[in-house]
Amino acid sequence: MLSLAEKDIYSLLLELVSIPSVSFSEEENRAADFIYSTLGGLEYFRRNPSLLRFLPAEGDPLGRKAVAALVRATPSTGKTVIVTGHFDVVDAEACGHLKHLAFSPEEYTRRVGELEISAEARADLESGEYLFGRGVSDMKAGIALEMCLLGEVSRLETFPANVLFLAVPDEENTSAGMRGAVPWLVRLREEWNLEYIACLNGEPSVGGRGVPAGGVYVGTIGKIMPFYLCVGKEAHVGDYYEGVSASLLTAYLAIALEGSPETSEFLGGVNFPPQACLRFRDLVRNYSVTLPERSVAYYNCLTVSGTPAGILEEMKGAAAQALDMTLERLARSREAIRARGGFIPEGSPLRPRVMTYGELLENARRRTDSFGDVLENFLKTLPDSLDERERCIETASFLLDLAGEKGPLVVVGFLPPYYPPRLNRGESEGERAVLRAVERLKDAGKAFGLAISRVDVFQGIMDMSYLGFQGAPSELDALAENMPLWGREYRFPLDGLKRLDVPIANFGPIGKDDHKNAERINLPYYLRTLPPLFRRFVEFLAEETCAECRETDQI
Repeated sequence: MLSLAEKDIYSLLLELVSIPSVSFSEEENRAADFIYSTLGGLEYFRRNPSLLRFLPAEGDPLGRKAVAALVRATPSTGKTVIVTGHFDVVDAEACGHLKHLAFSPEEYTRRVGELEISAEARADLESGEYLFGRGVSDMKAGIALEMCLLGEVSRLETFPANVLFLAVPDEENTSAGMRGAVPWLVRLREEWNLEYIACLNGEPSVGGRGVPAGGVYVGTIGKIMPFYLCVGKEAHVGDYYEGVSASLLTAYLAIALEGSPETSEFLGGVNFPPQACLRFRDLVRNYSVTLPERSVAYYNCLTVSGTPAGILEEMKGAAAQALDMTLERLARSREAIRARGGFIPEGSPLRPRVMTYGELLENARRRTDSFGDVLENFLKTLPDSLDERERCIETASFLLDLAGEKGPLVVVGFLPPYYPPRLNRGESEGERAVLRAVERLKDAGKAFGLAISRVDVFQGIMDMSYLGFQGAPSELDALAENMPLWGREYRFPLDGLKRLDVPIANFGPIGKDDHKNAERINLPYYLRTLPPLFRRFVEFLAEETCAECRETDQI
């Protein structure tokens, strides 16, 4: 039987970590099978087998699945706290010659000192209070804790809310697991007659030396990936000023965007990272002495307030600025050469334009007979080695040919993945209930000598982004209309996201150096302090929501 006893949590953690469920591997399903069979051994699910489910991710190439398990409250209520986490991990390549031991935490901990690790990590190792290994922190410790919590709640005579456990694959790659689970959350809400009052995640937080103090995150940052397909004007390099190099366009785009403070959002006294180019390259197939006609750049855009529709407008402005800067530079260069007595032909006038991907798609469709068949045949020619983003870019470039579009031109659109920001603004009854529950948790932490802090935004990407869209639903349409291969190469739960609105919180173990060779958790905190506080937090979330409902009814 699972419980919150130290030995049960620790043993379960070791078993979970021993499964090398690296993102986008078949081992992810082995982890799902283990979680399902372990929970299936509980008496509660032997009596209620229909409340333990696999949730297949629609269209997933590996047939991966999430696991859902519901323990109903006594007395009966619809109010439900979701506890969630991911069971995939990054690979162990960073662990060097010990990578074969990375999924055996006890042995890895005994030998991790052989690797080059930081002074802090070495001090933690020598303290004997940390367990090292791939996935111990991010985030199988959280999964093990939540499974044990579910086991305990299943044996209680009373509990103030239903608890829905949701374990998903593929958070570390593109969150295909949670994206696939969102439609199921909508479906199960109706089938099981649930009201989702909060979602609690168990991702790790970073603590200091000595007695570690946990952090409670009540919001998570969003991420969107703008792309700029730059189209110049071809010319032989010997006739440089008769053309426009797409490379120059890309360079001026970087000047306008890269690290610009205007792209850094600000909230509650915190500045968030500015946009950064994740990749740029030309689209030249073969070497020639022709100016590159096409290039592409895509950017990492972290946001706490931006929506796809608003960001698209900002992208159009940046693209127009890059076009203007490019043509102004060329004009200045021509004049400087003429001032020295050189001869440069005037050439035909240029019509620089900015176009959204949605507009490009419509132009190509309008100008191409049997457009669907033509596009389908093209997609079959793309190598399997291309990732989602590269396939999207190749598709956009192909549509340029179909549409007959010529530069200078910049096509703007989005690439996967997309994570909406999810904040607690204290505007809804549910959000205020979560904030009150956090205050109660801070008080409860004092009995353990902890100074638990509330953090408004978790600055790492997290699955909690998909618990609802905090904006007008129509603002998401700009994403669907301007992402190549939307719904085909990248499945996004657009309808489900519009139908969910679940306040979130994250409260997990003390973890350090996730994804690195010294990934580790603080065992005393994880085994003794966190379990009772985590359970109390779930109770607080339920009680505060019910309290607010009663207050509202009396007004």
